[in-house]
Amino acid sequence: MANTLKTLRRFRGMTQEELAKATGITSRTIMSYENDVEKLRKASYNKIDKLANALSVSVDDIFLDDVSEFLKLPSQ
Repeated sequence: MANTLKTLRRFRGMTQEELAKATGITSRTIMSYENDVEKLRKASYNKIDKLANALSVSVDDIFLDDVSEFLKLPSQ
């Protein structure tokens, strides 16, 4: 399964560092979430909400299995 957080971040044209600055979450933590979906699933709602707000999506969108339709992209 592709990591939706990474896909959304790239779609918004953001680096991990930029997302970290926008959310107050360390870039190391963001890298960890992007590399391990289970860590993202275990993150606090507050952190996920910050990520969603910075990416202009809903919390639910972060956990979509396939964001290609959401982003109007070809399936990956």
